[in-house]
Amino acid sequence: MADSDEMETVTDRDDATWIADQRKIVETYLQHQGCEHAGVSLEPRWYLYPYLALWAVRSKLNPQLVGWWAISGDVPTDYMAAARELRSIADVLAAFGRLWLQSAEAMSRGEHTGKGKPENAIEVAPLLRVRAEMMQELAEQVRAEESEE
Repeated sequence: MADSDEMETVTDRDDATWIADQRKIVETYLQHQGCEHAGVSLEPRWYLYPYLALWAVRSKLNPQLVGWWAISGDVPTDYMAAARELRSIADVLAAFGRLWLQSAEAMSRGEHTGKGKPENAIEVAPLLRVRAEMMQELAEQVRAEESEE
């Protein structure tokens, strides 16, 4: 997985096609959310084909910096501000898990979180909770792999 936004490094054709499709999904999502940015990374900073891709989104104010992290795949497409405490891929995955868990709890109470359709929040809350828990587990697996390197 590439750290560079300058050139494509994925050589597997299926992976590359899926990545290109996911990038379009993220770009469209960010546009609909009104997120002004300086571009989505050419390739995900981390991915698990065909389930999950984690994208760096450049800050419009400081294009050399990651301003947001976006996620796509067989998960809710979402984004969050890049924070200093998010130092590794595992940190970012865990942060999405925490964000989704908070959203699931609010949705289960019938509260609208600003994302998704408010009329089906109570139905979607348990599904989001499962995704949040899966994201936490994946973050722990990735953290273990990172510590082995």
